[in-house]
Parts: sequence; C-alpha cells; structure tokens
Amino acid sequence: MELVRLEKYKVQFKNFTKTIESLQSYLSSLNTGSIDAPIITPYVVSKKLNIPETDAFFILSLAEKESILHKKFQVWTENESFLGDYENTQSIPNEIFNQATGKKVDRDHFFVDVVFELEK
Repeated sequence: MELVRLEKYKVQFKNFTKTIESLQSYLSSLNTGSIDAPIITPYVVSKKLNIPETDAFFILSLAEKESILHKKFQVWTENESFLGDYENTQSIPNEIFNQATGKKVDRDHFFVDVVFELEK
C-alpha cells in the first residue's frame, strides 16, 4: 500500500496535515495479509482519530482518489441483517432477497452504508 501518495494532500490541505498523518498510521496498522480486506468506515475512523465523521469521510475519499482505498456500498435491513455489497448506488436493486428471513426487502426497509476497503 503506497500511503506516500497522500503526502501531496498535506501541502494542499494544510489544516488536515495531522489528520492525514493519523490516517496513514491507522491504515498501515491494518492487517493486509488476511483474505478479506478490512472494512473501513468513516464512523470508525472518526472515533479512532478523534475527528468529525465528515472529516473522516473527506480523508478516506482522498485515499480512494489515490487508489489506496476502494469505496463500496453495504446494504443492511433495519434490524441489521446484511443484504450485500454493491459497487455503486445504481446497482442496488429496489428489492433484495434477505437470506436470513427468506423474504424480499424493499428500499423503504433497508439502508446503505458507505464503506471503504484497502485496494488489493
């Protein structure tokens, strides 16, 4: 993982220099040797780095822009059953089959989380 690609943003966004450094440390500490890439959420990053969630989303987006991270969309039911991963919002269907219940779930009854994973 080439975290050095984030260096240019420390100059461009001087107010985020320390935050970007913290993100670099956090990302380098993740276990990249596992089969499944770790899921990184703006919420967790905001808590780990002690920054607002909007700032976390911003710096994660910078890492995505540099192909360090990959954004995806996870769909969950209201009672927290996982329904699937999608590459973009257009690929999320209006109804999704919930394997846990054997029923279809429509858009009014699921929500979408924006998450990031390390590029392979």
